[in-house]
Amino acid sequence: MSINEWSDDIHIAELQDDPSFSEDLTNLTLRYQATIDAVKAGRDRPETPNLVLDLRHVHFLNSTNIAQLLRLRKVAMTAGARVRVCSVSDRIWGVLLATDLDRIFDFSEDVTTALAALQMQV
Repeated sequence: MSINEWSDDIHIAELQDDPSFSEDLTNLTLRYQATIDAVKAGRDRPETPNLVLDLRHVHFLNSTNIAQLLRLRKVAMTAGARVRVCSVSDRIWGVLLATDLDRIFDFSEDVTTALAALQMQV
């Protein structure tokens, strides 16, 4: 996975198919969990950038991947970050619709639109 630190407030994660997908989502979740843990421990709050998940290279989602996406969203939101998903293929969109995840996540057509949406919400 490549993470592009587009700004101090927004990072872009370009995700790939499994097995890298699962590992990448775990690593992203751990980043946001570290923020939550720091706040609970009374330390200075680390940077909590909003996140764009670029799925253009993802062609398959299984139940484990879906659970990881939900966990990442929950942990990121708890840490104070917003998550936006973009560049979803028709095949992945079908999975998201069938599981009602289209109602849970915020989506954009592409990275540029996702960045604009996050910047307008600030």
